[in-house]
This record gives sequence, C-alpha cells and structure tokens, in this order.
Amino acid sequence: MSIFFRKFKILILLFSFLANPAFSQYNPEINALIKNVREASYQDSARLFKTAEESKSKIANSEFPQANAEILIFYGNYFFYVRKMETARSYYEKALTEAEKFKSDHLIQLAKIRLAFYEFEQGNPAQAEEELLQLLAGAKKTKDNLNTAELLNLLGIVKEDKNEMKEVAKLYIEGTDLSETNHLDYYSGVFRNNLGLLRYATGQNDKAQEDFEKGLQTAIKINDQRLASHIRLNLCMLFIAKNKFDEARSNFNEALSYSRKNNLPIEVSVSYLTLGSAFFRAGKNELALSYYDSAIFILKKFRLEKELTRAYGGKAEILFQMGKIKEASEIIELEKTLALKTGNLEDLSSYYYFQYRKNQNESKFKDALENYLSYSRLEDSMRRNLNSKIINELQGKYNLQKKQIELEKERSKSLELEKKNRDAVLFKWIAIIGALGLLIVISVLFYFRYTKKIREKQEAFSRLLIEKIEEERKRISMDLHDDIGQSLSVIKSKISKTNGVNSELEIALGQVIEQTRQISRDLFPAYLEKIGLVRAVATLAESIQNVAGIECSYEITDEVEKLSLVFKTNIFRIIQECVNNTIKHAEASALKIQIEKRGEEFKLLFQDSGKGMKDVKTSSGLGLLSMQERVKMMKGSFTLDKKNSDKGVKIIIKFTASAQP
Repeated sequence: MSIFFRKFKILILLFSFLANPAFSQYNPEINALIKNVREASYQDSARLFKTAEESKSKIANSEFPQANAEILIFYGNYFFYVRKMETARSYYEKALTEAEKFKSDHLIQLAKIRLAFYEFEQGNPAQAEEELLQLLAGAKKTKDNLNTAELLNLLGIVKEDKNEMKEVAKLYIEGTDLSETNHLDYYSGVFRNNLGLLRYATGQNDKAQEDFEKGLQTAIKINDQRLASHIRLNLCMLFIAKNKFDEARSNFNEALSYSRKNNLPIEVSVSYLTLGSAFFRAGKNELALSYYDSAIFILKKFRLEKELTRAYGGKAEILFQMGKIKEASEIIELEKTLALKTGNLEDLSSYYYFQYRKNQNESKFKDALENYLSYSRLEDSMRRNLNSKIINELQGKYNLQKKQIELEKERSKSLELEKKNRDAVLFKWIAIIGALGLLIVISVLFYFRYTKKIREKQEAFSRLLIEKIEEERKRISMDLHDDIGQSLSVIKSKISKTNGVNSELEIALGQVIEQTRQISRDLFPAYLEKIGLVRAVATLAESIQNVAGIECSYEITDEVEKLSLVFKTNIFRIIQECVNNTIKHAEASALKIQIEKRGEEFKLLFQDSGKGMKDVKTSSGLGLLSMQERVKMMKGSFTLDKKNSDKGVKIIIKFTASAQP
C-alpha cells in the first residue's frame, strides 16, 4: 500500500468518527432535538448554531439537562470536520465539564474519547492510543456498549495509521460482533464498512463487497444517509477495481448527490478523490487525474489546506506514473509549500520521498541520495519528536505520580495522626462514659440497697407495731375480762341479793357485762386457738348479721386450720377490718367472705354490695394500710379491685402456707 493511499484511507475512516450519532437514549422529544443538531453539524455553522441554540433552551428545561453536553460534542465534531482543531478541542472540554456537572458517566467518557482522538489528529498517536485503551477498559467494565463500539472503531483507525493491520482486523471483528449482538445498528454498518476497506486494501474484493453491501443495508434500514453515502463511495472504488463501471457510476452519483445536497465540501471532494483513487488503482490514469482535479478545485475553494496537501500528493503520484515528471514536480512543489505552511512533517516527508523517486528515475543519484536523506531525517525527526514527546509525557506522568506518592505519604501520615487523635479522643470518651456508667451502676446499686434496707426496716417496724398492737389488745382484753368484767359481775351479784332477781338494774348491768366480754373477744380473740378460724369467722358473721342487719355469707376451706396462729390471727384481723369498713362506709345490704386453696396457694376474697370506694382518700386510709402490712408479713399479695367500684368493694388476698414463720 502506497504512503498516499494509506493516508487517504485514514481520511475516509475519519468520516465514520465524525458521523457518529452515539447519543444517549432519552425520551422521543429530546432524541429528536439531538438528532436535529447532529444533522445540522454536517452542514454549515449558521444552521448548526441556530438549531443547537433552539434545542439547548428546550433541553435545559427538560428532565434531561445533561443532553446539552451532547450538543457541545456535536459543536466539536463540526469544527473537527472543518479542521478548526483548537475550537473543536475547546467544545469537547466544555462538553466534559457539562457531563461532569450532571455526573453522566457515559457522556464523560464520550467527551474524553473525543479529546483523545483530537490528540491523534494533532500528531500524538501514542498518547491517543494509551488514553483510548484506558477508556476502552472502563467502558467494558461499566458495560457501556455504545462507547465500547466507538472506542474499538477509533483504536482501529489509530492502529491502521501505524500499519498494524492484524490488530486492526481484530478490533473491527470484535466491533462487528459487539454491535450485531447488542443491536447497535449504526456501529454494525460502520464496522462492516471498515472491514470492507480492510479487505479491499488487501485484494479480497469479493469479501469486501459482501461487507460493504451488509453495511449499506444497515445504513438504509436506520435511514442514515451519510453512512450510506460513505459506503456507496467505497463500493464505487470496489466496482471500478472489478471493472463494473455502471455500478460504480450509480453508487458514485448517489453519494455525490447527498454531499452536494447537504453542502458538504469535504465529502464532495473526498467523493472525487475516492473515485480518482479507484481509477488510479485500476490503471485508468486519465480518468483518475480528472477526478483529482475536481477534488483539488473544491479544496482550494474552501481553503481546506490539510486535505489539499494530500490531494496534491495523490495527483503527483498519478502524473509520475503517467511519465509526466515535469508536471508532477510542479504539483509536488505545491504540496511542499502547503506542508511548510501547515507544519505537517508527514506531508513534507512524502515530498522528499517523491523527489527521491523522481531523481532516482532520472539517474540523478546524488540528488536522489540527498532527497532520501532529507526524507529519512524527517522520518527520524518525527520518530524522535514522537519519542521525545512520549518521554516527556512519561517523565511528566512520572513526576506527577511521584508527587502524588509523596502527597499520599503525607496524607497517610496526616490520616494516621488524625486516627491516633481520634483514637485518643475516643478512648478518653470511652473512659469518661465508662466511669459515668460505673458511677451510675454503683449509685443504682447503693440506691437499691438503701431502699431495700429502708423497706426491710419499714416491714420490721410494721411487724413490730402490729405485734405491739396485738399485745396491747391482749392486755386491754385481759383487763376488761379479768378486772372490769369480774368487778361488774360482783356488782351484779350484790344488786341481785339486795333487790331480787331480774330487776331492771340487774338486766342492764348484765348487758354491759356481755358488751364488755364482746369487746374483750374482739380485741383479742383468744378462742381462735380453741375453736379455730372457721368458727371464729362464723361467729363474727352471725354477730354482724344480728347487730348490723347485713346479710353475711361465708365459705372457708378447712385447710386454713392447718395454718399457724400468727397467720390465722392476721387473716381474722383482715376480715374484721373489711367488715368494719363495710359497716361504717359501704351502706351495704350483703357481704361475702371466701377462703379457698388451689395447690399451695390460699386465696381470700372479701366482697360487699355497698357503694364502693370512689373517694381516693378513703381507699388509702389507715384500715387498708394495716391490712396491706399484715399481707406483707404473710409475704402475700393484696389487690383492691376498682374496675367495678360502683358495685361494691372487692378485695383479693393471696398467700402460701410455706411463708409461715
């Protein structure tokens, strides 16, 4: 493959890069706006800016404001297309900033892809390749199929520029599989077109035609006229090589019609260059020359100097092959002038290479040697510049990495110190919290211990008080029975002897004696031990029924008689207190006393039909407190049921025989 044809093929491949519609999928309205901007970017700047500004305002107010980053990318594509490379770069950088603002990973990556390819076009293929490979790894990791396809395409162009055709084929085949598996129709067409060019360059014309036709079918299917136009140009070259001029002319006319209709000067010129190159390869130099002249006319008109330089080189090659050395020399001088103006060393080296071939052909070996040495020096210079640039880039990256390592070390020290400080503060707070916790625990323990002792003292005092009350009752009872009772009996006897039997005074005195004995029994029921708790309660109930007129019922298990005298006394006193409260406060017509045993537990139930305990003060009086204290002495539970307080008093006491002293 000649130097010129390789450069020309790269130029053709660039159009698939610039035609890329790989915008994200939003809603139909935003997709339509993005598509309009993309199509405007193929034409003139006036239409592009008008369409883009109208779309930007609508996008900014939509739910997809990040889509404006894609518009900035299309701006960049347009200026890339017209070879205003710095302007293109600035728009790609703006797109990157906009994408980062909205944290859109796909658009961030796409903007970086454009910037990497900008480096390739600026003569930094090594840097571009490194960045594109890194981006490819990232796109595959995130499963971003659109950007993966884009990167495979661009890496293929970079590798083709290095003439690494085996690697190019791998990339294009991988891209074809990816796009067809994931239904990326546009990229499917692009990769089929690229594979066709690759096979055409290596003489595999039938397979190239198959790839071109598959790519064209896809382009027509998705209605991408620009991609279809590019593929038709390539089919045109192929049909010329196969001497199928009618088919070549048909495809050429359709491609040229699209480029003219959409006012695409570069693509019109490339159409002519494509056809001229095809005729040149087919040995039809006159036809090739006429198409090159048409392309040169358009490129000169629009001052597309980089493409014009390469067109001059192609024309000189044709003239040289035709033996028109003088005319070829004049054209190659024009190439040299433009190469010096644009500063493109690659085009300048092709000038010296052409001069070397010309002088060698004319047997001017001294001049041929000088030209070849100039060509060789330029090639070496480009390699040195490239190597120097690579070295400088690597040195810069190394210095940056070194600084980052140093910063990382400082950051690590700072983080370690900060961690130590945090640990110290944390330990301090843990110690403080631990000490406070321990102090609280100790305080709580002391409090519980103190309250327990207070409670024990209160219980002991209550027991002692009750014991003393019982002792005092016993003493008063004995005094009433033994002293006052006996004295009254003696007085009654004397009255009886003096006044006779059954005098009124004797009868009244007898009643007083009986009341005294009853009070004595109430104060200290000594007969509990003799007659038992059941009969004592029965006697009490009978007395209440006779005296107070309250209907009394009782049901007491005989098991209570097995309890100790202390327990029976407490139970009797509790019943007495309940009865007294009913007589004094309840206005009841009936009461019930029940003692039953379930397992090891005794249950005492007292219930009356009175007005209940609505008054809180009454319900917390001395009588209830004394009952509760007696229950505590028995280690039982005391419950005053207030749920139905308007239906009378209900008291439930539970205790076990095992709690007896």
